Amino acid sequence: MTNKPLIERLEQKYANDPEYIAGGLALKVTEEMLQILRDKGKNQTWLAEQMGVSKAHISRILNAQPNMTLLTIAKIAIALDTKANVSLAVESELGIHTKLTSSEDVEPNIDRQNVIVASNGCAIYEFAIA
Repeated sequence: MTNKPLIERLEQKYANDPEYIAGGLALKVTEEMLQILRDKGKNQTWLAEQMGVSKAHISRILNAQPNMTLLTIAKIAIALDTKANVSLAVESELGIHTKLTSSEDVEPNIDRQNVIVASNGCAIYEFAIA
């Protein structure tokens, strides 16, 4: 029997489960979206208007649908005046994440202090706050 906490055992068990990973990624995007809305003093109705969708559609997005498309993420980023960046990461033996990006992905004019970065160990999402 292991002495690891239950949450760690579950994380190990599902670490390679695509549905678990997708759910985690959708949750991270949703959390970032809500944080940016709070930071901007805006609400879901405002976001729906900016995206040209119904408030019900925003509610569905906020329910962390794991099949959220890259197009949806791009539309959210545009509406929030942010830049979405999705990249895969390699976890080293030390647990340090290394982003795999091309030189075209680098945005030199972004103040790195205004970037929200989220990772579930498999991918990194970045939203640059304009």
